[in-house]
Amino acid sequence: MNKIIWLPLLITAIFLFSFAGAPQVRAGEVDILINKLVEKGVLTEAEGRALLKEMQSEAVKLKSTVEQTESDTPKKKDQKEAKTASVDMPKWVQKIKLKGDFRLRYETLELDNTADRDRLRIRWRLGATAKVTDRWKVGFGLASDGENPRSTNQTLHNSFDTPDVRLDYAYVQYDPWKFLSTVGGKFKNPIWGSKDLIWDSDIRPEGIAATFTRKTDSTTFFVLPAWFTLAEFKADESDPYMWVLQGGVKADLSSGMYVKGAVAYYGYQSLTGNSFNWSSKSNSTDDDGNLTQDYDAWNLDGEFGIKLNNSYVPMMAAFGQYIDSEANGDDVGYLAGFKFGHSKVKKFAQWQIKYNYRRLERDAVPDFLPDADFYFGQTNTKGHEAEFKFGLAKNVDFGLDYYWDVRPIKGPNTDKKETLLQVDLGMKW
Repeated sequence: MNKIIWLPLLITAIFLFSFAGAPQVRAGEVDILINKLVEKGVLTEAEGRALLKEMQSEAVKLKSTVEQTESDTPKKKDQKEAKTASVDMPKWVQKIKLKGDFRLRYETLELDNTADRDRLRIRWRLGATAKVTDRWKVGFGLASDGENPRSTNQTLHNSFDTPDVRLDYAYVQYDPWKFLSTVGGKFKNPIWGSKDLIWDSDIRPEGIAATFTRKTDSTTFFVLPAWFTLAEFKADESDPYMWVLQGGVKADLSSGMYVKGAVAYYGYQSLTGNSFNWSSKSNSTDDDGNLTQDYDAWNLDGEFGIKLNNSYVPMMAAFGQYIDSEANGDDVGYLAGFKFGHSKVKKFAQWQIKYNYRRLERDAVPDFLPDADFYFGQTNTKGHEAEFKFGLAKNVDFGLDYYWDVRPIKGPNTDKKETLLQVDLGMKW
């Protein structure tokens, strides 16, 4: 009878011992229970010792099993996560890379004999590239604002309307060799320039271009031929176009110094006698508003800088641009400036200050090309620009851009002055 009474207790003890979460704690309780069974005569001493030995052996095995299970669990979890992460995404997703930027701007403008203007503006851009093969690539981008090729700014106005998004660029790129890259369609301007005397940075030329490069340890040579269409007329008329040939070099010199320079020739077809959309109406024209001058031109561009071993001012540089067209007078433009700070502002506390003075005579360039912020993109202007940029976080920056410039006009007042302040919050991803 005693064995019948104590047998369930023994089975229960073995069960607890085998499946409890802490075998080292339960082992002592089982020892007491076996000793009680021996005292009551349920088990003989020999049976008790044998059972205890067997239980201790099982405890060692159980402990080893638990430890191995705990060790394998994170491995299996990691393997499962790795397997999940390695699940193949659709090939078309893997081939596409996205990038974009956003800018919030407050702008205040003062112009002689004109009411002051204050406005809030935004700029939004989203671009993507798709790798078709190792040598072929397609790129496309969207931007805010309307059709103006020299501005992607959207003024906030007009009773909360929903402005349009436009095609910013779309191109195909073919790189047959390491030293040659070709592009066709509507694309970011491949012509190098140290500043925006000739080209507004928002302009996306349309046509074809190629870039040949030759690199050595410290020097890169490049040659860039390009052909850009400017307008398309009916078949019986000559379509205006521009062709450019630029050659240049970038060299790293001793003591952290570097130099980059380029010379370019601009040739135009069928500009004379035609007018163009987005002209700022400042070139020489006839009574019908058609251009009267030849804008073929030579252009020089350069920058010289030094990288300093100084955490406060890491870099300083001087830059300049010069252009001389074949117009009959008022045919020269030039720009000179300097900058110091970080070469690029990408992280917190990085900063840069930049200044330039420029003069652009009436027929130095076609007036649908220059920087639209400098006196509305007009020629026959001169003045100053000062810029400051500071990194608020990685890929987030605060900027100030201040213009004070003039445009000579006929009449009692020889100059009409403009001052423009832009306060920017920008971010990229």
